[in-house]
Amino acid sequence: MTTGREPGTPRSAEPAKSVAVNGHAETSATYDYGSIPVGYYDRIFHGPKGIRRLWHVSKFERVLDCLPEADGGSILDVGCFAGTFLSMIMRHRFERQLGVDILPEQIAYARHHHGTAFREFRQIDTIADIVKTGERFDVVTLIEVIEHLSAKDVAVLIEGIWKVLKPGGQFVLTTPNYGSMWPVIELALDRLSDVKYEEQHITKFSFFGLEDQLAKIYPVMWKRFTPTLKTTTHFLTPFMAGVSYELARGLSRALPHKSWAHPAGNLILTVLEKRADSEE
Repeated sequence: MTTGREPGTPRSAEPAKSVAVNGHAETSATYDYGSIPVGYYDRIFHGPKGIRRLWHVSKFERVLDCLPEADGGSILDVGCFAGTFLSMIMRHRFERQLGVDILPEQIAYARHHHGTAFREFRQIDTIADIVKTGERFDVVTLIEVIEHLSAKDVAVLIEGIWKVLKPGGQFVLTTPNYGSMWPVIELALDRLSDVKYEEQHITKFSFFGLEDQLAKIYPVMWKRFTPTLKTTTHFLTPFMAGVSYELARGLSRALPHKSWAHPAGNLILTVLEKRADSEE
């Protein structure tokens, strides 16, 4: 589970239990997510201006663009890692903010650096435990998490999100677009980055195949959710930050992604609304 990563990482303190669900280790169990340094992606987000920083900033800003401006509601960020995304959200937008993850060290970092009276971070044992929060939320965000899970675990996670969402609530999902240049970027990251991705990404999605893929994984998907937006982000502007961070970010903000359905960006961004008639 993750959100603070580049471009994504789930959580597990032990390699054999990577994002385990009900004792199953059908995810990327060969990768030890606990080996990622505590606060690693948060430090990139706040670090020197460049491609890596803009990648994270733009990713979170695009998700924020999809959320209500000011209604004082509640939001759950699943796979919050070091808490970077929720740290960007002011109280007037969401009076109740909860981030969950299964890596206790990252949760401890998030609490120390980004916890407030209205923003809580909580460690959970498995992704299935999001239903144990005892709350229902107006918005659930899942930022670059599902690509790290087996299809079975993705289904468990979506079922949990459906249960904790209020009727009419928003489910905001991002994941790499394997129908773009992403595979090339991933190969370059595996060669150049100190955090590798070839062992992490096991369930892969594309812009044009997203709906069919989700329906195969979770057969009741479109009985329980209605798509309200599907687009992509991170086409060229993040890479322009190598020349000028300010120019690249300005161009990234110039065209709202909510206004177009661009299929070629490297990250898929979709917003789903929980159908009120899907309540049991």
